[in-house]
Amino acid sequence: MVLFLQRVIDGLTNGALYGSLALALTLVYRASGRVNLAQGELATLGTYVAFVLGAPISATVAWTVTASRVLPGTPWAQWATIPAAMVVSAVIAVALERVVLRRASARSNVAAISLSVGLMLLVNAAVSRWWGRGQRPFPSPFGSDPLDQFIIGSVRIRYATVGTWVTLLVVLGLLSLVLRSRVGLAFRAVASHRPHAALCGIRSGRVLSGAWALAAAIGTLVGCLAASTVLLTPAMMTRLLVFSLVAATIGGLASPGGALFGGVLVGLGQTMVAAYVPGVKTTGAFPLLVVAMGVMLYLRPQGLFGVRRQDPDAPAVAAPVPFPGRPARFTVRRDGALVRSARWTGGIALVGALAVGGLVLPYLEARLLTELVGTAIAAWGLGFLLGDAGRISLGHATFMGVGAYASSVIAYRAGVPALVGVALATLVGFAVGTLLGLPALRIRGQELAMVTLCLAVIFPSLLNRFSSITGGELGPPPMQLPTAPSWLGLPTDRTYAWLHLVVIAVAVAVALMLTNIRRSGIGRAIRAAAENDVAAAAMGVPVTRVRTLTFGIASGLAALGGGLVAVQTQAVTASRFDVSRSLALYALLAVCGTRGLVGPSLAAALFIGVPWFMAETGWTFGARGVLPDAPGGGAFLVWGLGLLVVTVITTDGLVPAARRVVDRVVRVTGDDDR
Repeated sequence: MVLFLQRVIDGLTNGALYGSLALALTLVYRASGRVNLAQGELATLGTYVAFVLGAPISATVAWTVTASRVLPGTPWAQWATIPAAMVVSAVIAVALERVVLRRASARSNVAAISLSVGLMLLVNAAVSRWWGRGQRPFPSPFGSDPLDQFIIGSVRIRYATVGTWVTLLVVLGLLSLVLRSRVGLAFRAVASHRPHAALCGIRSGRVLSGAWALAAAIGTLVGCLAASTVLLTPAMMTRLLVFSLVAATIGGLASPGGALFGGVLVGLGQTMVAAYVPGVKTTGAFPLLVVAMGVMLYLRPQGLFGVRRQDPDAPAVAAPVPFPGRPARFTVRRDGALVRSARWTGGIALVGALAVGGLVLPYLEARLLTELVGTAIAAWGLGFLLGDAGRISLGHATFMGVGAYASSVIAYRAGVPALVGVALATLVGFAVGTLLGLPALRIRGQELAMVTLCLAVIFPSLLNRFSSITGGELGPPPMQLPTAPSWLGLPTDRTYAWLHLVVIAVAVAVALMLTNIRRSGIGRAIRAAAENDVAAAAMGVPVTRVRTLTFGIASGLAALGGGLVAVQTQAVTASRFDVSRSLALYALLAVCGTRGLVGPSLAAALFIGVPWFMAETGWTFGARGVLPDAPGGGAFLVWGLGLLVVTVITTDGLVPAARRVVDRVVRVTGDDDR
């Protein structure tokens, strides 16, 4: 019984942190209707600000010396440091909301998510660059003496635990008073209908800025309290953010009380499952909570205490902004002989250049070119999901990891050639994507983005959970490179070029398949379901079958690309397919464009080429090796900043924007299947 009560106290402490950060998410959602996925990174930034302010405040606050004599061991300067950091983080959040987020987040859910992802990459990379990715101790505001505790019965409760509860309760009480005042009434009015609130004289811009400021301040407080129990790192709040997303989803994104209740429920559930479910540790409880989040979104998307929000202010996907100017001087048809000849000529020239590049380039560059083509196949799948089906996925690298691990395990355990393992892994990826496409029938938009983000975060935990099969984070044994046929006559030092030619052949087949799908009735059905599923169903489109097929194709292509990359790199580790890679791949597709093959191909080229260029020139910003190992790499800094800039300027990426510029001179008519 004593052990049970001790675990209840631990669960309530964790739940208080989860619920408080979930409340910060709720504040922004109630004011804007958007989920701020960068809340954890802003909290991390505020915690580092508190870490930096700690030294000068400790030296300048005079009453610290006197107070420390009364209660020795208590770092009283932290009580001045944390509020100061909360103010600084609130100012930073308001500046970001006014300068960047307000310009584009109102366009669509996709634009809002792109801004959040760009902010995540940018802030995490900047923090890693400025303070490093090492672990730093963060002093607790309640003292760190292990003897600072009291005993009730046989249950030991530390002063820090009680202090955490009291601090959060005071902050939440003050916030409750604010929400019940005229400010809270303005919050509810803007959340209900922004145009009507503006007619009543409520300035929605100030309400949004206030919501971001309050959320950033609460996030900084949670980050400081959490960092005092664990070491301070740039990735400290990633897992805490996922727990908070689960809590807010269960309780209700539009309900502050529901978010707090969900946090307590998640904290208790995590502790109790890890303690009493056989074979499940604390990390093992993490995937179960994400599954609970998906079930809640499927059965009751608004949560236990929330009301499903209908956002009339912006569509799910923003329509491209027409380029102003004079009509085009020339008009040609896309299915005309001139356009067809140009396409075939350009495609054949590109394939030939890629094939020759693998034969003449140095070893490292030739291997990177092979990896680029494999990554492009996976990027085409994500572009098919985003651009054609209108479904948001922030965990596409997870499906690449499924293909890489499945192909390696199949090739090792079944003793089949590596390429056969890749083919079977593609079928595994298609099956996994089809199964995950079933709950996506009811989960869409921001909710689907949250679920896929959580899947990307828990992927390493799943690999460790089944380490007897997958080999854990270190991965299974590497696959052998396929042997080149003797008649090809490759030099002995260029045997890897055979794999390069095979990957190019696979990419050509996939490109032709996707082009034919887009031109067929299946492609038209997919686009119809993306634009309006009700109207599509009324016209006889099997929406359920179409959407599950879309997820299956996208995940199958991701598994195919991941398997080919695994064969080429001869190394399959969880760090190569973590959440940072998923966010980077989404960011680059949002920058370059999701429709067709050109935008995703350019995104894959940037995904591989930017880290290589930085490594060659020495401008790495902390990135190690040819590819960045964590979001702290310089490439992630460039990608995050680029995503913010492009999202503010255009609605659908650089390639479609360039096409609109070209259309001022030559107007190409017909279905856009490029």
